[in-house]
Amino acid sequence: MMTFDLFHTPSDDGTYELSINESPPLHFSTPGAALGYAVKLANQRHRQGLDYAINIEGGDGRWRLFEGWRLCA
Repeated sequence: MMTFDLFHTPSDDGTYELSINESPPLHFSTPGAALGYAVKLANQRHRQGLDYAINIEGGDGRWRLFEGWRLCA
């Protein structure tokens, strides 16, 4: 399973971090750009019949499974 973790608070340089499988994070200018990239990769995995999870950290520090955008087959 591939996991995508989108952090709530921007990093020191003001970018938003997306970690894939707990690797060093990728940096994006907006949270939406980070989420869009995660959804794009998740769509690719879905088409290949592979599992994924997109986790988003809320302002309260709790992590939630993202289920907002419908993935296309």
